[in-house]
Amino acid sequence: MVYQMIYFSTTPNQLDAAQISDLLKQSKANNARDGITGLLVYYDKMFFQILEGGRDKVEACYHRIEKDQRHRKLFLMWEGDAEKRAFDDWKMAYESKDMCEETRKSSLSIHKLKQDPGQMMGGDPYIACAIQNVLSDFRELR
Repeated sequence: MVYQMIYFSTTPNQLDAAQISDLLKQSKANNARDGITGLLVYYDKMFFQILEGGRDKVEACYHRIEKDQRHRKLFLMWEGDAEKRAFDDWKMAYESKDMCEETRKSSLSIHKLKQDPGQMMGGDPYIACAIQNVLSDFRELR
């Protein structure tokens, strides 16, 4: 069993490419240390994240996010146990014309993820449905 949390939040200001790159590096390091995998989607001042791992580590990560000044209006969409991880490693989906090459190489395309979330991750139909539902609400990605 693996514990999962799915949340949605907004940012007070649009994050630029350098801030996204810093967020990506910090998240990868923290998640590798804590055995957390999942997905982070950022677009147009909105975050959607799926965290998975040991319950204590996932909850601790979520509590850090609650205190993070980059996040506002956190909404916990779902939490609970799953049979297996939906993600073998940590992934980020991000789309911007000013992405640096390092961020581009380590990010999924939001547009591709929106088209077929089941193909981009472990195939869990509940997670794929949650991804599609949230991404359909991202304004400029309709």
